Order: sequence, then structure tokens, then C-alpha cells
Amino acid sequence: MAKNWNEAKIQNFITGEIEESLTLEYKSAEALEKTDYKKKEITKDVSAMANAAGGILIYGISEYSEPDKRHLPEKITPVDRARFPREWVEQIINAIRPRIDGIVIYSVNLSSGENDVVYVVEIPQSNTAHQASDHRYYKRFNFQSVPMEDYEVRDVIFREQTPNTVLTFLIEITALENQIFYNLIVQARNVGSAFAQYVACLLDVPVAVLHDIKNKINVKDGGRYYRHRLFNLNQEFGDENFKANFPLLRNMSMSWKIPLKEDFAELSKNGLEIKWTVYADNALPKEGKVNFNEIEIVDLRNKSDKL
Repeated sequence: MAKNWNEAKIQNFITGEIEESLTLEYKSAEALEKTDYKKKEITKDVSAMANAAGGILIYGISEYSEPDKRHLPEKITPVDRARFPREWVEQIINAIRPRIDGIVIYSVNLSSGENDVVYVVEIPQSNTAHQASDHRYYKRFNFQSVPMEDYEVRDVIFREQTPNTVLTFLIEITALENQIFYNLIVQARNVGSAFAQYVACLLDVPVAVLHDIKNKINVKDGGRYYRHRLFNLNQEFGDENFKANFPLLRNMSMSWKIPLKEDFAELSKNGLEIKWTVYADNALPKEGKVNFNEIEIVDLRNKSDKL
């Protein structure tokens, strides 16, 4: 998850019209009022994300009230850190049982006032089920935190016995023999306790940014997306290719490379996003999406290549 949070990055969610999802939720400053109901809602929303796929809760962004714009961010509603310090938010979250390890709360300073902030709460997917302060279990579903069924609670508790594969993305720029290459790097990492014998990623990438289309049958959504099917097969080791399964052991990762057009950055300004689903052995499938503008770009060219 991102660590370089600042006001410009927060504003980009609004100008880019980045919609709420399974792993992203906006909350206005009023969501932090010190009432029993609001405190319960905080634990409900945070535990629901940990019980689902993890994600980001942003306190200090309000959504549109119009039905056709629901779940879209409208504006920043600053949180007064003098009334609601970060430590107070952390204390409320710690009422969740069992406590969620790995939660990070970022305090983003705003130019609108000395005490104006936005709180970004980064929540990892947990390996067990967590109760909100009302002693109920919740999950993320259709932009909401809803109660979990008994079998869903048991499935989450048994996550420790299944692989937990997370995807990360970056764009890599390299040069070879006066030719410049732009590649989307997709990395799958197993952060669970059990190894994954089989890993499969379905990745829908906007056609507009791709360097080439190898198989037109994989073009989806009226020609807007191209579906890449990525597996833990044909992994490259040095100068050799092994056409065999390569299990993803605990804390091990594997990567795939997808060539992009030279002007991908200009094309991606139109709010393009990547949609993905990842499967690993008997673990429940995980899905999500990422805005192209949010992907880190790494330039590996040396100075002579850039001249």
C-alpha cells in the first residue's frame, strides 16, 4: 500500500473520480464524532475490511448524495486533529477483537488550516476473523459493511491454512541498444502461511496502453480491455525457461511483464484502470482494481540512455 500520502494524493482521488470498492471507502469527518454509534461504526468498517481483502479507509472525504454519483468522492471535509487526534482513532480501532496487526494510520496535513487533516487507515487482510465492538463479524460487500454468515466466519478463521496471494504493480522503464522499453510489472506475493501450488491471475488491462494485442479473442468489454491470463508456469530462471509448476512458497513472489506503449502516461490520464482477480489453490479468489495513475513508475535507464 502507498506510504507517500499528502494533500495532492488525497485530492487526486476526487479529481480522478476514483470510486469506492471492496478495498477503498470514503468517510466524511462526521464519521469520527465521539458517539457510541459512530465508535461502533469505526470498528465495524475497519474489521470488515480486515475480514475481507484488506484496504484503505479515508476519513475526511465526503461522497456525493445524488443517487447516480453515490460512492464517488465529492470533496475534502477536514478532520480537526485537536478534537480527534490520531491516537484517539487508534484507541477506537483497538477495541476490535482480536486486535488487527499491521494497521497503519497516516495523518495527512491540509493547507486549509493548522489542525486540518485527513486520516488514511491502511488495513491488511487478516488471517483470522475479527469482531467489531458490538461482538459481530462483518465483511465488505457492495460498498457496505454487512454481517458475515457462519460459514464465512469459519472460512476467514481458516485463512492461516491457505495461501494468501497479494498483487502489486509498477511500471518499469529500461533501455537496451538505444531502444527504450516500457513494461507493466505484475508481482504476486504469497503472504500467507501455506504455500500455493497453483497461482492464476486474470488481469484486464486497457487496450489503449498496450504495446500489442496477441490474441483478439482476449479483448473484452467492447474492445476496451485485454485479458491477460498469468500462471505460475514458464517462469524464467537466468537464461532458461522451465515449463513446470513453480509453487509460491511463504513470502515468495513471482512477476510477469506486460509491454506498454511509449505514450502510456499520456493515455492513462483519462482515468484508466486495471481490473484483476487472483486464484491460489483452495483460497477464496481475490479481486480488485487499481487506477493507472496510481502505479509507481521506476526509471532504470542510466543518464546516457536518457540523452
